[in-house]
Amino acid sequence: MKRILVVALTVFVLASSVFAAEVSELDPSINTSLSALTDSSYPHSARSLGMGSAGVAVGGRSDSFYMNPALLARRTLISLPYAQVSLYHPYDLLKKNESTGTSIVDDIMDAMNSGEMTDIAGPATGFLQTIKSGKGKLAEVEAGINLGGGGFALGLHVKDTIHTFGNGVGGLDANLFDELNVNILAALGLRFDITPSISIDVGISSGVSVLGYTQLIGVKEALDVMSKEDPMAALKGKNIAFGWTVPLNVGLNVNLPLGFSVGAVGRNLLGSAVGYKMQVTNIDAVMSDAMGIVSNTFSEKADFTLKMDPSFDLGFGWKWENGFFSPTVALDFVDFIDFFSNEMNMRSFVEHLRIGAEFRLLSVLDVRAGINQGYWTLGAGIDLWAIKIDAAYYWQEFGETAGDYGLDAFTIRFNLGFDR
Repeated sequence: MKRILVVALTVFVLASSVFAAEVSELDPSINTSLSALTDSSYPHSARSLGMGSAGVAVGGRSDSFYMNPALLARRTLISLPYAQVSLYHPYDLLKKNESTGTSIVDDIMDAMNSGEMTDIAGPATGFLQTIKSGKGKLAEVEAGINLGGGGFALGLHVKDTIHTFGNGVGGLDANLFDELNVNILAALGLRFDITPSISIDVGISSGVSVLGYTQLIGVKEALDVMSKEDPMAALKGKNIAFGWTVPLNVGLNVNLPLGFSVGAVGRNLLGSAVGYKMQVTNIDAVMSDAMGIVSNTFSEKADFTLKMDPSFDLGFGWKWENGFFSPTVALDFVDFIDFFSNEMNMRSFVEHLRIGAEFRLLSVLDVRAGINQGYWTLGAGIDLWAIKIDAAYYWQEFGETAGDYGLDAFTIRFNLGFDR
């Protein structure tokens, strides 16, 4: 009996230590390589990205749904559906190699045309060597549906992101991890007319936000399985975390004469109190029982709570419309409580600042530019009423600490539906 108790206690201790290792490996508060998960962020459309990610007071179109729910007041939007793709490191992908005269994209296309997956390993290795130290990204794919009218709206947004975290100088010694976000939100925006030229919009949005992500996967390991027939080979046996929370966002917008407006929005107001209730399992368990995430059958393995801090943004805007052209200017100061609660200097001020402008010609062609955290952004769009295509080329701040380096990205979005 004594031996049985010792064996049972040993198994219990070993199992507990395994669970603890899995939790610490997937908890961003412990594993700082996953710190990108705790960044306070929300979906940005290609239009917003081209305008320096600004627009709290002049969101417009489906941007309003996530930027400031107050902007939904007296707005109609039917987006069925929209799709958006963002590629990071585009300069590195398109840059010509001096010795071969070809780019990484050229080499990848040649490998795909040859039909031999092993041929992709070479250009993929060259591309992954461009990963820098600290936080970064490789790509994002987004899709969603928005329906609304009379100030009320429903939205579904799905985003999958491949993150990088470079140890030391990055490159092939870096790690990758995949993040999945699913947001199901309902929003309401109401307008109150104060005078014929002054009105106040208020809005609120809430729903369910689901977060899932993998453990870190070494770049070398990912390259080793690239030539295998099973594209999931790199994930098999890997630990993953899934969780959910209830977001609460509120917004205010004051519409003034001559097209001026002032807006404010508080995001994720329940985040630090509720947080994401995370479960830890592995990809094999999910592939065999995907509904286990919903039924909590994985919760007995390991779990933790991921806290997300609320953020508060201020915005100023100006928009003038006529039949021929329509200029828009937006200036946002994001997460201003974080600014005032830490060291207030010029660098911190710039990091919280977003400035953007848009010039619309004949309600068809849009030209955009902006500044985001001190990095410039460019964008353009074509609006054919029921079909819209927006594109943006921009730089974003990445690295182990703020301001380490800027990373370029290209985003293109296709939208089908009436959206005003």
